[in-house]
Amino acid sequence: MRLLLLLVVVFGMVFWFLRPPPRPLPTEGVRLKGVEFYLFPEEEAVEWWFTAQEMVEEGGVFRIQGGLKGERYVEDRLDLRLFAPEVAVEPGDNLRAPFARVEILKGCFRLQLSAPGKGEVLIRQKEGFFAPWVRIEAPNLRGEAQGFRSDFGMERIEAESPRFEFPAGGTFGPCTVEGGSS
Repeated sequence: MRLLLLLVVVFGMVFWFLRPPPRPLPTEGVRLKGVEFYLFPEEEAVEWWFTAQEMVEEGGVFRIQGGLKGERYVEDRLDLRLFAPEVAVEPGDNLRAPFARVEILKGCFRLQLSAPGKGEVLIRQKEGFFAPWVRIEAPNLRGEAQGFRSDFGMERIEAESPRFEFPAGGTFGPCTVEGGSS
């Protein structure tokens, strides 16, 4: 009996010491898959809605990535769509992207904000878009520029080295932005 008890204790200790060490807890932030993410900036009656494959929190910054689509609503009406490989939501709800495509419904604007290797896009909630390079297409405007800044409605535009075309007496064509109007 004592021998049996001694064998049980010895085998128990052997198995105790041979078990694998516990896995360390991940030190990275939260990682969510298949996300819908809402952002409510300080500006009254404005909200953003994002869908993406993944959202990662790292040091207070949220990265939304993979198949990202964003929509901006003002007073519950769709204002613009945003497509990017990823968006970082910074403190203050400003957004950063390596590059982005934007569709603005009012005015039927399509913007290509930056491109791979040309620098980041900054979207400031209270101001609008900032991009090192832009390509703009709309029924009454086409072209590109450097050092682009604009509000969300494309009413106040600043750009360096602009190369824009305006059709003489007409338009380049119909609005191609889904739900847009000229």
